[in-house]
Amino acid sequence: MKNKRGFTLAEVLVTLAVIGVVAALTIPTIIQSSGEKQAKTAVRKAISITNQVLAMSIAENGVSGSSVNNTAELEGLFKDYMKVLDDSADNSFVTADGMIYSFHKAVDGTDHPNRCGDNDTDDPDSANCIIEVDINGNSGANKAASIGSYTDLYYLIVRDNTVNPANANGSWSPKGLGNFRAESGEVDNVAIDSLLN
Repeated sequence: MKNKRGFTLAEVLVTLAVIGVVAALTIPTIIQSSGEKQAKTAVRKAISITNQVLAMSIAENGVSGSSVNNTAELEGLFKDYMKVLDDSADNSFVTADGMIYSFHKAVDGTDHPNRCGDNDTDDPDSANCIIEVDINGNSGANKAASIGSYTDLYYLIVRDNTVNPANANGSWSPKGLGNFRAESGEVDNVAIDSLLN
């Protein structure tokens, strides 16, 4: 009989151990990269849709950000042109893609001029009209994006005829503002800028 040569048990176990180590090192990176791509796609989609809706509102009705007097009107500016599944919550609604849009207009006063377009800024501390976009709906932690983390809540500033990402000069916490869903976290310009680039 001929001697058949195969792999020893030790060689097989060493090979499996190497494969396990490589998998343990690469799988978390692949999963994180996937989450970042999903967040980037969702935020870009939200910015694109809200800008298109605002443009349609201006073209069809002559109603722009500078026409908005309160939070309900700000919500109405967008709700009429989006595929809304549920609008039972005050000043927010759920769209067909599962995203939740919540709206806040600053209280009229000397610090905040009356209209969305009056204060030409992307800083949420100074902005008059803000949209909170929950990119994964009721799933997730309801945490605002911060440096190096891609979460589920992002903020957009409504101007007269455009919608831009909120970029805080420092940090800004949306917790407790209007009907926003943020449970924790702070908005900062690094998170939004790196997300969109």
